[in-house]
Amino acid sequence: MEIKLNLISPEKKEEISKKNQLTATIRIEIFLTVILAVFLGMLLIFSYILNLNLNSTLTAEKKSENSGKYDKIKELDANFSQANRNLTDVISIKNSQLHWSKMFVKINSLVFPGIKIISVVTNDYSVSLGGISDTRDNLMLFKDKLNSEKCFTNVNLPLADLVGKSDIVFQIDLSIDKNCLKN
Repeated sequence: MEIKLNLISPEKKEEISKKNQLTATIRIEIFLTVILAVFLGMLLIFSYILNLNLNSTLTAEKKSENSGKYDKIKELDANFSQANRNLTDVISIKNSQLHWSKMFVKINSLVFPGIKIISVVTNDYSVSLGGISDTRDNLMLFKDKLNSEKCFTNVNLPLADLVGKSDIVFQIDLSIDKNCLKN
């Protein structure tokens, strides 16, 4: 059997007990401080990671927003280009449009009493005028007026049409300058 003798005084025992409690309290406080520091460190790391993700998301959103704007601009540019091509085609068609009414106005200005135009036949830039003249002199005068007009070339009146003296049925063939039919 073993006997234990306690030779420490009660004040000393109390002092040792308080010292052990103080040491235990300091160890617990150090442990809790370390855990708190680790927890705060993790929170700071999470906060940094979340800020990085937020910044990358905002950047991607701005890029997609700008990309949408650029896509819209490209679409509008394509629409404008197509409209310009269509307008160019319309202008080209308008400029190449032939105005046959100008030929009729010129012929009408050359016709005088005694000449009646009965038919007008066109083939490309060739025109055949059919009609009746009351006299041979009026028919010759009409042919001369057609020859003097700069828009009409190759004016041809067959000699057979000049045989009669009055009420002559005639057919005059002529060519028209393209430029006279355009605006």
